[in-house]
Amino acid sequence: MRGPTILKTEDDKTRQLNKHSLMAFSGEAGDTVQFAEYIQANIQLYTMRNDTELGPNAVANFVRGELARSLRSRSPYTVNLLLAGVDGITQKPHLYWIDYLASLAPVPYAAHGYAQYYCLSTLDKHHHPDISLEEGLKLLEMCTDELKRRLPIDYKGVLVKVVTKDGVENKRNDPLNVCFFGRIVTMLHTDLLTVSCMTLVMMSKRQAELSFEEDTVAGSPAIKKARVEDDFEEGDPRHGALPLRRASGQEREEDERKGYDILAAADQEGEELEEAAVDNGAESDFDDADDDRPVIAAPKRQSAPMEGYSDLYLDTINREILDFDFEKLCSVTLSNINVYACLVCGKYFQGRGPKSHAYFHALEVGHHVFINMGTKKVYVLPEGYEVKNKSLDDIKYVVDPHYSKEEVSKLDKEVHDAFDLAGNRYRPGFVGMNNIKANDYLNVVVQLLAHVFPIRNYFLLHEFPTPGTPQLALRFSTLVRKLWNPKAFRSHVSPHELLQEIALRSSKRFTLTQQSDPVEFLSWFLNNLHLSLGGSKKPSRTPTSVVQAAFQGHLRIESQAITAHSDTQNARLVFTESGDIKSQTTPFLILTLDLPPTPLFQSANRESIIPHVPLTTLLNKYNGITASEKLAHRVRHRLLHPLPPYLLFHIKRFSKNRFVSERNPTIVTFPSPRSLDMSPYVEPNPDIWPPGEPILYDLVANIILDPTVAVPGATDEAAADKGVNAASGASSSTGAGAGSEKVSWMVQLHDKATSAENSRQHSERAGEQQGPEWLEVQDLFVKKAETETLFTREGYLMVWERRKVPGMNGRKGKNPAK
Repeated sequence: MRGPTILKTEDDKTRQLNKHSLMAFSGEAGDTVQFAEYIQANIQLYTMRNDTELGPNAVANFVRGELARSLRSRSPYTVNLLLAGVDGITQKPHLYWIDYLASLAPVPYAAHGYAQYYCLSTLDKHHHPDISLEEGLKLLEMCTDELKRRLPIDYKGVLVKVVTKDGVENKRNDPLNVCFFGRIVTMLHTDLLTVSCMTLVMMSKRQAELSFEEDTVAGSPAIKKARVEDDFEEGDPRHGALPLRRASGQEREEDERKGYDILAAADQEGEELEEAAVDNGAESDFDDADDDRPVIAAPKRQSAPMEGYSDLYLDTINREILDFDFEKLCSVTLSNINVYACLVCGKYFQGRGPKSHAYFHALEVGHHVFINMGTKKVYVLPEGYEVKNKSLDDIKYVVDPHYSKEEVSKLDKEVHDAFDLAGNRYRPGFVGMNNIKANDYLNVVVQLLAHVFPIRNYFLLHEFPTPGTPQLALRFSTLVRKLWNPKAFRSHVSPHELLQEIALRSSKRFTLTQQSDPVEFLSWFLNNLHLSLGGSKKPSRTPTSVVQAAFQGHLRIESQAITAHSDTQNARLVFTESGDIKSQTTPFLILTLDLPPTPLFQSANRESIIPHVPLTTLLNKYNGITASEKLAHRVRHRLLHPLPPYLLFHIKRFSKNRFVSERNPTIVTFPSPRSLDMSPYVEPNPDIWPPGEPILYDLVANIILDPTVAVPGATDEAAADKGVNAASGASSSTGAGAGSEKVSWMVQLHDKATSAENSRQHSERAGEQQGPEWLEVQDLFVKKAETETLFTREGYLMVWERRKVPGMNGRKGKNPAK
């Protein structure tokens, strides 16, 4: 009969997962190595990605989950594990027992393999929660002595490892020896964590030369002997008496064989040291108040900086990496309550108390300056005092820009260039927006609304009550103020915070990962923004929000039913219009303009022929004469007085039927971006506007699509397979998701300040003009555009602003919203 055989004496069956976690394993040779390396790699990858370590509890549950997943596969791992670690926050040790069936249990001590048959009884008998480091080592020696006597192998010693709050370290340099069966012994106690793998022991935490009383942390229970002695009264005869001397090694073996209960061997040495301390009067230097004092005192909290140290740590602030555009969530707990931003690394943490993540970040990493994202107050941690220094005003302004009425009134009158930290020149209000993946449809809509006079001024000047205002209005206001920020650290902004709220409110209809139709998004956004600002759902004669005041108008719709019947000879089908005309008045925010259909039979050189149609031809839809057919009805539209200060024109380019989806590339031309007369399309009303007087509108912004620019992340195969459906998120969409090719969105914006400067210099006939009055913005790219070439692109959504006419300002409905 053959017994166990030693195959290798240098096989370390442990893996250090992170700084405070160690895993011991046993089982099949191939499974143990592969699984241990897999777990180690994943735990270290998590640490690198998130810059934070998983605690022992999280590591144990992750390991258990991987074992459970493997157990249900065709090739499960046959691995038994013991996982030990110290929690970096609570500073408490943890030990977990895991077997090959993915069973997980927290234990004070444990063993795997053949070792458990010999060691568990010894551990049960001698282990207690207050065991010290020396007692733990002696107890492990008793376990190894038992294995030496019971197992027929050439036992060569053990290697001890200690897990403390400072990491994992080797305790002894005995030769390494791993049994063929991989026996594992583990113990857990209040301050010490010990794992023995026949040849491997892992312990924590104090220096061996310190007594337990000197090293006791606050909140830890005293050892048994100390608790018993402290309970003696002054008159008790046992008070001051020394404990009995512990037996020698041979006596302890005899007592153990006879069944007498003894402590671990380390009690003898520890009690002798304490007796010597009593004889020397050392115990008189300690009182009861000092027993619970920690070895390393926590930093003292301060309400104000010490004299001469008011500017401490401010030189560590790194403005170049600060980015406050992303959602204010704690990087550890993902909570949005009481969030602080580290001004050194830019990460978000919750709270600043002694048990908060920002507090531990300050202690562990050495980053001490934090700003409260709600109150804009700056604190130094871990001391906890507030910093009141004017050098931090620029950071507070970037977190939450604010404007005065005088500053806002100059935005459209004076040209002011600004510079970011890198020295790049930019124009406030005409900055790029980050396209995180496929959110260019949202970028152009936000840029468009940020240049509508009443919308911009309202969100720049209005102070929203924070507790009662919906997040949609708050985050949109913050984004608009950052777009017009003249003191920005970077020459672009990110809409991430607004995108997260929109995805939540729209039930993920509009997200940053899937492109959507700008008009569909604008329609949804205006309605929800109107409700967020306290607007009414019911129709009202007067606007109930700034959205209705800027965009809402009314039109009359007349419809006639069309019936089909046979002629008198029953030879053909005849369509007749009903004599009954139904009329209704309905409000609108966006006017849809229908393009003429593309020819069914196109010429061979159709690529060189670009169809075009004047804008006035499309507007004939609203003259009350031109009729269109819709759902067995002939419909006529007519605009009503008063027209809104701003008109939104949606040029319907995308259509879809049962067989094919297509985009209409017809160019919509207009002679000039100024002086569009809308009087022919409005029903006359002498009480509001004199008949025959022109109603002039000027172009403010124009969203255009460019099918030649590749969508980020798009491929030719995806374009041929999905078309623009990949940009819309719904295959049944009739908007920008119904075409057969990828598109990118950009916006053309009118620079009113440059236009005012050019007009002023033209009237004075002095100096050169400032340059083009239009700019094109596509994601992060901003470039100038010539006025004469605006109509050469495929316009999709236009914004026209009603012009003020001197002498007509007193008439109802004439003035734009202020």
